[in-house]
Amino acid sequence: DPAGYFFGADTLTELAGRIYNPNQTQRMQGGVLEQTLARYNTFVDEGVDADFGKPSPRYKIQTPPFYAAWSTPILHDSLCGLRVDTRCRVIDLEEEVIEGLYCVGEAMGGFPQHGLGRCALFGRVAGGYAARSA
Repeated sequence: DPAGYFFGADTLTELAGRIYNPNQTQRMQGGVLEQTLARYNTFVDEGVDADFGKPSPRYKIQTPPFYAAWSTPILHDSLCGLRVDTRCRVIDLEEEVIEGLYCVGEAMGGFPQHGLGRCALFGRVAGGYAARSA
């Protein structure tokens, strides 16, 4: 990747050494990445994500090559967008829910200056409700 946002390697130590962005204050240590991945893989074995509460983690990360991507949280918003309820369902002009239509992230109005975090949080909320109603 010429822009330096995507990385790949055959070992976790090598991958950690390649992960670099001018915005980070220190480089990732290979041992830290190995410990983090080992912990995640135990969550797969146990069927419970003890750190973030993800339901039933199912896929171990253990076979090379390994990949990583750099993501820098930023603050930017359109400051407008579709109106939604607490389940991220789109509300029409008559204040009625449009069944089956969900909206999150930059297309969702009413939450300025929350960027990537808002996208991840409300994406999970909308995905959960959409899955339950399918």
